[in-house]
Amino acid sequence: MRIQLVFLCILVLIFGCNRIDKSKRKTIVGLSNYKYVEKRIVALEDTLHYAYRELMENHVDTIPINTIHLLEKYYQRAFQLSKKQKSTFEYLDKLQQLYTQEKKYALAIAWTDSLLFYAPHYTQKASLLLNAATTTEIYMKDQKKALYYYNRLLKEHPRLKKEVVEMVELRLKNLNKS
Repeated sequence: MRIQLVFLCILVLIFGCNRIDKSKRKTIVGLSNYKYVEKRIVALEDTLHYAYRELMENHVDTIPINTIHLLEKYYQRAFQLSKKQKSTFEYLDKLQQLYTQEKKYALAIAWTDSLLFYAPHYTQKASLLLNAATTTEIYMKDQKKALYYYNRLLKEHPRLKKEVVEMVELRLKNLNKS
């Protein structure tokens, strides 16, 4: 009798845990599809854009934090699904910008480093390196990382505008004094 009861409990657990209702199944299947993730990103970006426009035009003082967090998860999921698509690199750039905006500087730099690693020829690489250098210098107070990003910017982008080069050289001079 006990053996039958234990066996019955095991069967209930096995079949009960594997049962997924249709709404959850769609979400799980959808999140494994890059095109679905892209569509969700576009919808969330539109929502966020509209919210920011309302914020500026009507002086609304609330930002849709849930939308931002959901967008972060979709950016990360797009990266997990495809590390080679051009749109994925743009999502990583936007992700690091969101983290910087939320004052999550360590996460912003971590995603910046991922982008630099997976997309060494990213079209916005110079501005990404400058942003990383500024973030590490000013907000994280990490002079070593700031020096790394500033030097890498000058080395990998010799055709920067003269004003940018002068500003970076001034920052490097000041960092070397400290």
